[in-house]
Amino acid sequence: MFTVGGFTLMSRLLGFVRDKLIAVYIGSGGIGDVWVAAFRLPNLFRRIFGEGAFNAAFVPMYSRRLEEEGKEQADALARRTLSLMFTILMTIFVVLFIFMEPVVKLTNLGFEDDGRLGPAVVASRITLVYLVLICLMAAVGGVLNSRRVFGAPAFAYVVLNIVFIVSLLFVVPRFEEPLYVLSWTVAVAGVLQLAVVVVACLRRGVDLRPRLPRIDSDMKKLGILMAPGLVSAGVQQANLLVGQSVASFDKGGNTLIYFSDRINQLPLGLIGMAASVVLLPEITRALRGGDETAAKRTLNQGVEMALLLCLPAMVAMLAIPREMMMIWEGGEFTRAAAIEGGWVLAAFATGTPAYVLAKVFQPGYFAREDTKTPMRFTIASAVTNMILVYPMFLWLGPIGCALATSVAGWVNTLLLWFGLRGSGFMGVVPGFFTKILRIFLASAIMGVAVWGAARLLEDYIFGDVNFYVRVGVIGAIVVAGVIVYLIAVVATRVYSVSELKRKFLRRRS
Repeated sequence: MFTVGGFTLMSRLLGFVRDKLIAVYIGSGGIGDVWVAAFRLPNLFRRIFGEGAFNAAFVPMYSRRLEEEGKEQADALARRTLSLMFTILMTIFVVLFIFMEPVVKLTNLGFEDDGRLGPAVVASRITLVYLVLICLMAAVGGVLNSRRVFGAPAFAYVVLNIVFIVSLLFVVPRFEEPLYVLSWTVAVAGVLQLAVVVVACLRRGVDLRPRLPRIDSDMKKLGILMAPGLVSAGVQQANLLVGQSVASFDKGGNTLIYFSDRINQLPLGLIGMAASVVLLPEITRALRGGDETAAKRTLNQGVEMALLLCLPAMVAMLAIPREMMMIWEGGEFTRAAAIEGGWVLAAFATGTPAYVLAKVFQPGYFAREDTKTPMRFTIASAVTNMILVYPMFLWLGPIGCALATSVAGWVNTLLLWFGLRGSGFMGVVPGFFTKILRIFLASAIMGVAVWGAARLLEDYIFGDVNFYVRVGVIGAIVVAGVIVYLIAVVATRVYSVSELKRKFLRRRS
């Protein structure tokens, strides 16, 4: 978790620099909405095909073949899978390229009336190539994860932000229209990201020679396992699209959601994605070895670690949301937009633990090759969001869209929890709820501390100060909050100092 989380932290920090530069160049208005729409489409398919349904089905199959039949047979499965996946992705690419205008209309209902539709269609066609590249990257990353190689796939996401920063500093200033330069940057980054994981595979002797795609018994099984995951991931992404499409009626609404969610994604990426990436192959390996007790213990440890890290993140984003959003203020991104975005961030924060825990719970199903149950729960969550999003938008604007997403996230997570409990795979160890209450208390103490510090240093955050001073002050408050939280964790007897060391330091045999 900390290997993946470390690279994810690096990616998020560079992503902050990237998004700050984007905010300066395109701001929070119509062009910002167009950029968000163009970048969102390939990322949507990445989550559906790459990190979602595909990995949930492929990693257990590949891990099982690796464990039972050896590397040669496992790599043969990977080659057949990647060849077929490439064919499917190219078909999707061609269809979407042809029908991009109606797709953009459908996913951004407010674009047609005010001139945003045309630029969005052009930019989306450019970024569409990223769909093929990033899904293949995620698939090859699944091969590496199954072999317990986590660094290269995680570093590939760092590469995306490095390419963006280089482009924003040295290429974008030379052109009058930054939108299309950013779109081509996405395509170049996709090529380099795929290269990182392919090279990592080749260095470890993984046979990735392409072959003609063929539908055999393994591919049929993979398709059967993927089908519920595709529905589940597709519904989940449609869930997000509904909120963003509704928010597009408010000019600048999509941009506010995007930039507030960028902060919200920090704990989701560091904790949720890291836990999910690591837990799936580990639980699968324990089950294939016949050790169900070890699999359950691994899942319980994942839940405990996730809550220890995500609850304080939620409290911090609720305590100082406007202060955090002030990091985007400057250039075309106005102070009023940053302050309004703070309330959107707070709405997202209420669902942060839900989305992190969902990433922890899902491997408990996927490792047992059960992709249907999470699909049903995701559909229930999506229906909840679709019922709530428009009334809440009418009531609260973009804030309501974020809040509806959070409520839907909790519905999904609670269903996943009760499902694992009902199947006997998720047992609660003695003292679990007492420990969680103490984590809440420690988080609340930290929340009060950062809120008080933000009030004392208000002039350095909201005043007319240098950007670097503002970021330095906000960063200092966050670091102080981490220190206060760790002291509170020990003081409330969540863990002792020695227990914290055992959890956070790598143990070597």
